[in-house]
Amino acid sequence: MDQIDINVVKEPRGFLRVLQFVFAICAFATTTNFGSSFSFIVKCKNETMGTQKITQAIEYPFRFDHVVVEEKACGNSYAFSYFGDYSSDAEFFVAAGVLAMLYSLASLAFYCLCGSSYQNNKTIPLVDFLVTMVIAVFWLSGSAAWASGVSAVKYVSDPNAWIKNLKICVENAECSSLYAGNFAGLNISIIFGFLNFFLWTVNLWFLYKETSWFQQDNASATGPGGQTPI
Repeated sequence: MDQIDINVVKEPRGFLRVLQFVFAICAFATTTNFGSSFSFIVKCKNETMGTQKITQAIEYPFRFDHVVVEEKACGNSYAFSYFGDYSSDAEFFVAAGVLAMLYSLASLAFYCLCGSSYQNNKTIPLVDFLVTMVIAVFWLSGSAAWASGVSAVKYVSDPNAWIKNLKICVENAECSSLYAGNFAGLNISIIFGFLNFFLWTVNLWFLYKETSWFQQDNASATGPGGQTPI
């Protein structure tokens, strides 16, 4: 193991790893820590039975169809569930964030502790480049999928979209939406996702310059004797 060299953080590939570590945490934290709710009011046709407010929490991993609501309203007992399971989109996005966080931290530690090995071993820079490319693809696909998932979550969380089909609202009551939830946190998570894709894609150029591919191309362009052929 070499001596610790933190000067690599001043280089683009090291500095970008720091940014990738921070923004990966921001991306999956805004998703897993998200919390909101939607609610609607059940107003009995028989006014003597009053009204009732039904509220449902919105939280990770967004499995709405796993929620069974049991309520007593207008003299009857009702059990119903919402629709939609968007856990696959959310969990893939979070997995991409966790993977990016771990790899950025591990690679940054390797840069600082084993700098000479990185420079002298032709295989390590290639592996670093290829893994970074894979994670960049994960960020793009994960962010696109999660953007679609958030759009679906917003639809399910708007009672106006489905409230008229509930049995409780058809038989003995009139239902109206009260609150559809606040999705600022999820919108920010999508922004963080595409920002991470940008950071990992930009870093590819700096990592490519460390590989033997770039050195071979540079040597071919320079020509014998270190002169650029005309």
